[in-house]
Amino acid sequence: MQTDQHSFSEINRLLEKYMTEIEASELKPLAANIYLTHAKNFVRWIEGEFTPGGRLEKNKEKVAS
Repeated sequence: MQTDQHSFSEINRLLEKYMTEIEASELKPLAANIYLTHAKNFVRWIEGEFTPGGRLEKNKEKVAS
C-alpha cells in the first residue's frame, strides 16, 4: 500500500462520491466508463494491486518467448 489506512479510507470515500457524480452526469456511457476505469485503477495502484502498463509488459514477455 502506498499510503496509511486512514488516508486510504478517505480516498475510497471520495472515489465513491466521484463515481456517483460521474454516473449522474450527462457524459456518454463510453466517456463515463473511461473516467471511472482510470479513477478505480488509480486507487488500485495506491493499494499495490495495479501497475500502469502492466498488461503491456506481460504481452511483450509473451511475444519475446
